Amino acid sequence: MINPIWASPITRWFWAAAAGEGRSLSLIASCGSVLRATISTSWSLGSIPDLERPVRHYVGFNNNLRPVEIHLVGCGGTGSALAVRLAQINTALISLGHPGMKVTVYDPDLVSEANIGRQMFYAADIGHPKASVLVTRINQCAGFSWEAAPMRYSPRGGRSPNLVISAVDTGKARVEIAEVIRKGTACSNWLDCGNSRSQGQVVFGTVRGVEQPKIKDVIGRLPTVIDLYPEIRDPAREWDQGPSCSLAEAIEHQDLFINQFVAIEAAEMLWKAFRYGFLEYSAAYVSLTPRSTSVLPIDPKAWERFGYRTLRRRKRRAAD
Repeated sequence: MINPIWASPITRWFWAAAAGEGRSLSLIASCGSVLRATISTSWSLGSIPDLERPVRHYVGFNNNLRPVEIHLVGCGGTGSALAVRLAQINTALISLGHPGMKVTVYDPDLVSEANIGRQMFYAADIGHPKASVLVTRINQCAGFSWEAAPMRYSPRGGRSPNLVISAVDTGKARVEIAEVIRKGTACSNWLDCGNSRSQGQVVFGTVRGVEQPKIKDVIGRLPTVIDLYPEIRDPAREWDQGPSCSLAEAIEHQDLFINQFVAIEAAEMLWKAFRYGFLEYSAAYVSLTPRSTSVLPIDPKAWERFGYRTLRRRKRRAAD
């Protein structure tokens, strides 16, 4: 199902940036690609004295003491693809001496014929709970002890995770997830994945401030997907196309590989957070038609283009 409010988010960002900076759309797109390459390159400050280091957000869940608790909500097109990437990340972390991740996958749906080919399921899985099928397969192949919860998102036993990842297809579901996170006491981190027919976005936000190191150019509060796109709270903007009955019909709604691209962007962001302990962008955008990628830097001025304003301007030495 496609929610029209998510249509062309990368175009929305490019046009907003162009309007704010007085630049052409093509230049903004080009700069986005350059910025992405810059962020993903491990530079030392001493090697590039002429460039200011990007503002960072140090994540609050990266530690070497115990496995990081992650709740993955939704294992459809993007969620099932991301679960496989999480298994890859977990294997890499363990090889580096990190205790890894403890993942619980939530999804109340059963595998249907329309899921075969577009999601990480096979014909033999039809009729079985998505969460159970996916987690069982990962555990058997990788030797993990991840958990499946074939139900709507509600943390078991009131257990609060370190990170919630949502891969759902309605604004209503996102609002419900936001409320669950806000009611928790430990979890502040929320990574949301969304897409339309051929565009997608990944937004890493925090529902409350995260303590930051006492250094320059850090921000402790990142806007969530609802902060950047408040219109998703409006039920009138919701568009329910209903379930697809076949793969061919599903492809009419979404390009075959858009979910895979979104999952890769989410996995890349998480890998950077685990590997280095910080992020230098709060959202990533991908478009298959036209083909382009971009990131949203950790910068209150950039967030203001979406209508989001921080309570205070960035402080130079502490969390926002």
